[in-house]
Amino acid sequence: MNFRLILSLLFLNASLASVSAQTPPAAPPPQTPTNSPPTPALTTPQGKVPPPPGSVEITNEPTVRVVANVLPAVVNIQAEGTVPEYYTAYDAFFRRFRGVKNTHEQSIGSGLLVSADGYIITNAHVVALAEKEKVVNITLNSGSKYQAKIVTSDEEKDLALLKIEDKTVQFPYFDLSYVSPNYLGETVVALGSPAGYQNSVSQGILSAKGRTFTVEEHIYNNLIQTDAAINPGNSGGPLVDLNGGLVGINSAKLSGTAIESIGFAIPNDIVVAWSNDAMAVARGLKPPTPSTMATIADAIHQHLGLTLKPLSAAKAAEMGLELTGGMIITAVEEQSPASEVGLRPNMIIVSVGNRQIIDEKSLPHELLQMHPGTKVRLNVIFIQTQGLFVIQRGGQVVLAAR
Repeated sequence: MNFRLILSLLFLNASLASVSAQTPPAAPPPQTPTNSPPTPALTTPQGKVPPPPGSVEITNEPTVRVVANVLPAVVNIQAEGTVPEYYTAYDAFFRRFRGVKNTHEQSIGSGLLVSADGYIITNAHVVALAEKEKVVNITLNSGSKYQAKIVTSDEEKDLALLKIEDKTVQFPYFDLSYVSPNYLGETVVALGSPAGYQNSVSQGILSAKGRTFTVEEHIYNNLIQTDAAINPGNSGGPLVDLNGGLVGINSAKLSGTAIESIGFAIPNDIVVAWSNDAMAVARGLKPPTPSTMATIADAIHQHLGLTLKPLSAAKAAEMGLELTGGMIITAVEEQSPASEVGLRPNMIIVSVGNRQIIDEKSLPHELLQMHPGTKVRLNVIFIQTQGLFVIQRGGQVVLAAR
């Protein structure tokens, strides 16, 4: 064999070996599973989007049914009143004094019609501004407007009974005999007028029972907690379950920068018992329960050494005061907590803690729970004479109960 031909074959074999070493073997073709159908490609709908297959009867939804049944008995309440506003000013000789002027205020809330002849249940704090006038404005779910009188109000339980006087109308009403079992976690619906938006509905669950809530030094016990939206204006409206049974009467909302979905309601057992008793008294079917005002007055005298009576308009005018309410001190017991802080007759108590005092009914029931050492903060107004000048002054004192 020719030497040149042998050398050429050797170079060709070496080149083929080099190419084979650098080129990886081809991967086997992917195996398609025989059991899985091919995934269809997603496409964007063109034009009108069709409704889903089948249909849902919206009127059969539980919340829709309960709202349709209960909402006609829910009313909007507007209470108006004139309240004193205190201010600091100076006389012609630059002596500082505390003055007072009357301002007009309005509150909104909700209520529940509980009889065909026009009795309404709401919160006592909803109608507190109208305690003097004893009349509030009512708007029914239908839009009809009425005036209702305040029959009775219980600040301790935060419940009030109102009455629309119109014998020509049979009002839609909620039957108080139908109540919820109030199970933890059950769905609840709140109805009312939050921020004045009448016929509003919110939904949540019954979050807890037996809660305690404090507002301006007033303690409310045994409340129901819910995460249904309860806002100012919902107060006094009903909280019901999906069968339309009464869970309670909406009362308050816990609010703060990072607090949401914590509302409170007065439970149905308290509401129903109180309402039936109040209506029976109003209809003359049973005698009224004894007032606790004398007991509170006794507690004030016993623990603080004060004797009080309401400030009448005539007495206020005689003293040169522009006050629409308050409790005037008629006597101070010697060596009592009241005498030790300098209180004396003819001073007027205008607030206890943060609570404004208009008359006996506005005295806080917490005064019944005083014991030795309990601190009581009073805001008082008095008249001071300096030569030819009569100056109205005010101040705050803290008494330690004996």
